[in-house]
Amino acid sequence: MKRRAFLGGGLTVALPISAAWGREVAPVAAIRTDDPRIEVIENLWIPMPDGIHLAARLFLPVHAQRHPVGVVIEYLPYRKRDAYRYRDDIAGPALAAGGIGLLRVDIRGSGDSEGVIRDEYMPPEENDALDLIAWTAKQSWCNGKVGMRGISYGSFDGLQAAAKAPPALAAIVSTCGTEQRYQDDIHYRGGCLLAAQLDWGMEWQTILRAPPDPRVVGKDRWAHLWQQRLDAVSPIVTEWGEHQRLDEKWRYGSIEDYSKLRCAMFHVAGQLDCYVNSAARLMELAPQCPQKALIGPWTHKWPGYPDPPGHTGAPAFVANGVPGPGVDWLPIESRFWRHWLMGEANGIMDEPAMWVFREEGPPAEYFPDDTPGSWISASTWPPMSQQVSTLYLNERSLDLAPHPSVERECQPNQAIGFATPSTYSSGDPTSWWREQSGDDAPSLTFDSAPLSKAVDILGQPVLHLRIRSDRPVAKIFARINEVLPDGSSAPVTNALLNLTHRVSDSEPSPLVSGQSYDVTLRGLFICHRLSPGSRIRVAISESWWPVVWPSPEPVVLTLVTGVSRLDLPLAPENQTESPPFEVLRQRWRGAADAAPYRDRLHDVRVSGEPGRRLYVLESGSRSETLTAVPATNEMLGEAYWTRRTIREDAPNSAEMVTGYSSSFCMDGETVKLVAEVTLRSTKKEFLYDESFTAIHNGKSVCSRNWKRRVKRDLV
Repeated sequence: MKRRAFLGGGLTVALPISAAWGREVAPVAAIRTDDPRIEVIENLWIPMPDGIHLAARLFLPVHAQRHPVGVVIEYLPYRKRDAYRYRDDIAGPALAAGGIGLLRVDIRGSGDSEGVIRDEYMPPEENDALDLIAWTAKQSWCNGKVGMRGISYGSFDGLQAAAKAPPALAAIVSTCGTEQRYQDDIHYRGGCLLAAQLDWGMEWQTILRAPPDPRVVGKDRWAHLWQQRLDAVSPIVTEWGEHQRLDEKWRYGSIEDYSKLRCAMFHVAGQLDCYVNSAARLMELAPQCPQKALIGPWTHKWPGYPDPPGHTGAPAFVANGVPGPGVDWLPIESRFWRHWLMGEANGIMDEPAMWVFREEGPPAEYFPDDTPGSWISASTWPPMSQQVSTLYLNERSLDLAPHPSVERECQPNQAIGFATPSTYSSGDPTSWWREQSGDDAPSLTFDSAPLSKAVDILGQPVLHLRIRSDRPVAKIFARINEVLPDGSSAPVTNALLNLTHRVSDSEPSPLVSGQSYDVTLRGLFICHRLSPGSRIRVAISESWWPVVWPSPEPVVLTLVTGVSRLDLPLAPENQTESPPFEVLRQRWRGAADAAPYRDRLHDVRVSGEPGRRLYVLESGSRSETLTAVPATNEMLGEAYWTRRTIREDAPNSAEMVTGYSSSFCMDGETVKLVAEVTLRSTKKEFLYDESFTAIHNGKSVCSRNWKRRVKRDLV
């Protein structure tokens, strides 16, 4: 790749990239489920070869029995009848009115489907997906062409089905997901154990054990089906913790041979979401597949749905791109399906392969206002003319040329990381990246000269570092920030690596004290404009709390400067037309609270003397909020609580507690499920304390507690 210079001192470059926006309009009104153009079948039983029946909800164009249509499957464990009904009632009618069917299916053992689900993406689940595709293609209302859509869990299932290339699967829409379960998922990142594994695990436990609806499965079968799910309960987070390296647990459901992919793919991603790397990686590694991507400033959300008929007040976060600006997504998706499932020549695949939002500031600083920036495009990915600029980490600076090597030590501090409080950002603004100077101060930092021109980054920045550790297990957490003229440090992207995984995630090896290693860290995909007068900063620490579990002992890292460098991928110089989609502007202004962008220690209690301070972060509540589901005459409730504790000088003072509860009031039956896990550690072991309780009509019917010691595997 060519390399370009852009620092001050007479080294300049112009980057003329389009600043055009799409049309700024309110989203179209949602189509009602009783619209005369569509037909809704509330429950459909789909037989699997082993005798299990899956429950589905079907949305069709009213003419589908006479004129069969392409059908899209959304395959989830998230209860199509109640919990996700709101979202299905928006997407289903929109697709059906556009001439495409939507088959919304509960995975076996979830919602109203029969059977038991024991963990994520197990063989029965993947086999069912293939059988489901084949079954759908043969129905009288289907023209033989099938798609799969989904966000998060549904995205994973679509990608996993695509990897097996079933003949009827023509295309998928993959939103906020990944084809690499160990590399990108919320369990591990860079070989490091994530707090998000506990958070998701407790919610997942209640999903696994939630009861079906008696009115769907029958009052006489309801208790038996639910009991099967309760009988399968196990300490799910503890079991995940027993797989600390890339092994068969994580390879299953991941794509290893990209050449087997055949169907068309439309990737949707958010730059505040942990899955953002997958879209560009799939486009690069599977060039044989027709692919498109839309990457916005969002967290783990669809780009934007219309509000349901009659809705008043603030837009619902559940399916809307947050932070803004959003995109009116369903018309884009309908157009994609009509091309691939109906043969419509609508030109969607002739447009740029990727549209991405170029941020001109950190989203959390501006929310609830939109993130400032513009939409740009790339005709191909990777861009054919992309250039890279290399900056060397010198003694205390970032420069275009290396200086003589010196060594800089990074001292241990377990309280660095609060300014980047999550790798799994949600609609909750407290989870978004914040101003970084508080975390920069105790870290190693390297600053460039002020930029003489704006610089546009597009892709994954890469750090090549020469590093050594005084302990056999150590991590490195690197942030790339934009230091503004006022001295504030704005987050751009970050990278993480357990140094024992420097060569292999499947065969990690301990570090030798005093030995230097050349390691590579790839940052999260980003599209960001660095402003004239700003400086680029690389900040490096050994810890990332409360996101990542600490190393077994305090670690001193030594970085060798001069040979260490940063490669920044730069946006190609091109002009683009206005985006061919509707941009939703200022959707959250006046409807949401601001993010605590300037408060690194938001909600954190700090006590003790400097050097031995104790940090405690608590969030959530055990009190459930019950919500009515009018269409089904039932009530649902949920609650979530966490506590993260650490002392800045003691990695094994760390403690994480996460709990989740959910309640269901259906046809006179009241069920409450409660799951909680506490994680502690010693130098050699993880200490898990996990529990689960199920309460039926006020009486405990299942109560389990597991306490296990799990050997640390170079984590």
